[in-house]
Amino acid sequence: MINDDKEGGNAGGVGKGWRWVVENAQNKSVNRGVIGILGYFGLWIFLTSVLAWPVARGVEGVAPGIFPFARIFGRVELVVALVLAVGLLRWWGEDPRRWVDGKKWKGELGRGGLWAGVGLAMVGLVALGQVVLGVRGWGGWPGVGVWAGAIGTGLLVGVLEEYFFRGVLGLAWWRAVGERKAGLVVLVGAVIFAGAHFIRPGVGWDGGGGWGAGFLAWGSLELWSGTGHLWKLAGLVLIGLILARLVWNEQSLAGAIGLHAGWVGGLRWVESACPPVPQAVEGWWGPSLEAGPLPFLLLLIVTLALWGRPIRASLG
Repeated sequence: MINDDKEGGNAGGVGKGWRWVVENAQNKSVNRGVIGILGYFGLWIFLTSVLAWPVARGVEGVAPGIFPFARIFGRVELVVALVLAVGLLRWWGEDPRRWVDGKKWKGELGRGGLWAGVGLAMVGLVALGQVVLGVRGWGGWPGVGVWAGAIGTGLLVGVLEEYFFRGVLGLAWWRAVGERKAGLVVLVGAVIFAGAHFIRPGVGWDGGGGWGAGFLAWGSLELWSGTGHLWKLAGLVLIGLILARLVWNEQSLAGAIGLHAGWVGGLRWVESACPPVPQAVEGWWGPSLEAGPLPFLLLLIVTLALWGRPIRASLG
């Protein structure tokens, strides 16, 4: 006689019921996910702390006085995170290539290009509003260097951050929470994405130099030192929700990479083409393109448009 709920799943009473088998497999997957996350972040903090100071010394020897320690610390954080991500994926037995369908690369490029246009248009709307308010003015068409920098920076940031935040970390939370509502996983990921942009020391902080600087830096991060901008933090949470919903809807990173690249590249291009007027005073009207009610309102509208139909499925 088959018993679905209890032990003894056959006539002899030997073995387990199928529900026990499924639950046990799920628990093992969740445990492996939690272990992977804890190990990943532990190694990330330790290696970043150890490498930050020697890397800063090396950079200072090549380009003296150009790159502050806080900026170098942030770059070391990113590189270490990306390198460790390979090990994390191997630990889970995942293949990152499944996030980009190589057989349909033309469609992927088209989707990415379309959403890149949306990102550029969003930045353009914020800049136009600030021009109307008299905060910014047309400064002329940027040179080739600005165009190349905007495109290169947009693509680099879009690819790396989407691969990491929506790819690796998205999978990490999926592994860790097990059977939970997808909306919860997406919200947690968006908050982490926003907070990560402030996980660096404030400008001018160097920790006094020495090997301990990398360890001491964690106590002076913008995230909890009060130097971060709340409007920017709130806007980044919305951006995280937008990008995560794109990935969920399309089952691909292409659209999110395009939107992210368009937004970042657009910010750099507009700063050159439409600089703030000399008498501009910071307020709700700008001149920041990322922090303030104007960009926040635009991001909120886009977020509500994409999330008009809530995710009801569970991650299983």
